[in-house]
Amino acid sequence: MKKFFLSFLLIFSFITIYSQKPFYHKNKAISWVGETEFTYYLEDFDRLNFEPADEMQMETRTIKIDPYATCEVGNETYFTNFIINEVLENRRKVYSLDGDPMTAAQIQNTFGKSSTDTIISVDPVTNQNQKVIIKTDPKYQIKAFKIKQWWYYDKEKESLESMVQAIAPVLHKERKDGSFSQKTLFWIEMKQDAKKTYSYNDQSVIWAKETLSTLSFKDVKKKKGRSKKALKNLTFKDPKKGKGRVVENDSWYPYCADQIDKDDIEKILASTSDTITTYDSETYEEKISIVKNKKTNYKDFEYFRILQHWYFDKSTNTLASKVISIGPLKDVLNEDGKLRFRKALYYIMSSQ
Repeated sequence: MKKFFLSFLLIFSFITIYSQKPFYHKNKAISWVGETEFTYYLEDFDRLNFEPADEMQMETRTIKIDPYATCEVGNETYFTNFIINEVLENRRKVYSLDGDPMTAAQIQNTFGKSSTDTIISVDPVTNQNQKVIIKTDPKYQIKAFKIKQWWYYDKEKESLESMVQAIAPVLHKERKDGSFSQKTLFWIEMKQDAKKTYSYNDQSVIWAKETLSTLSFKDVKKKKGRSKKALKNLTFKDPKKGKGRVVENDSWYPYCADQIDKDDIEKILASTSDTITTYDSETYEEKISIVKNKKTNYKDFEYFRILQHWYFDKSTNTLASKVISIGPLKDVLNEDGKLRFRKALYYIMSSQ
């Protein structure tokens, strides 16, 4: 009986330890995993035509919100409000930025207290001064989230994919001079299910967003494999070999773009000449110059334009991310060598 109990205990311990291993453990198809902590404006901005405070995120778009499920008709900050209330009611695992578990009192102290400001305004009708009292609650100043994600390369699918691990609210506080300060508060555990395939058509998904961001993986925290090798294969070598689904840079959004082959890729990466037209600020005379661009190599790829979908799964109260496409960006310079803009050469579609 004693031997049976010891054997059972060993088997149970093995199963428990193995179940705690990350999803990529012993998975040979996953050749690279990297961790980042990028900031996303998931709800504060929608269909941007300009760059927000974090200039790396270009646009946010709402693709689904169910007002009947959220009970907040017309409220586009459902996810933020829900998560913050969960945290304040001590129904979430919360950790300090150093990784230490936090108590409810510590969380409230990190948020800070509500502030009351008195503003003097002029009545447009009577032209008399009037006092306006404004009460500011910190929980309504959450404008963005720093999101801890695992990015991974599936070499069998030739695809870049992502997975949320934790989120950290970013508080934007307005100073008296009109400028804003940012404060990252704490980490909220938010582990995405690696086995679940998410879609905005799922009934459990009541909120979904789409972000378009310009990202650099230069300082990625490596979890498995080599970041540079994986990204080079994905965005440079595989397209040149005709592997994966690659579409042309028809617009910012690659949904309707035509698929291109390795011959098209070679033409895109080949040396080119651009005609640049400038105007003299004093004489207004037109000046045309020819700028020759050298052949593109992988070392020219520092930034990537990444289209992602985000889902709030009400069944698990978890935020999930999915990569739609990644496009290597090439710097376009002025004739004096200064950066004009970055353009995506093509987009590699994800299988996620």
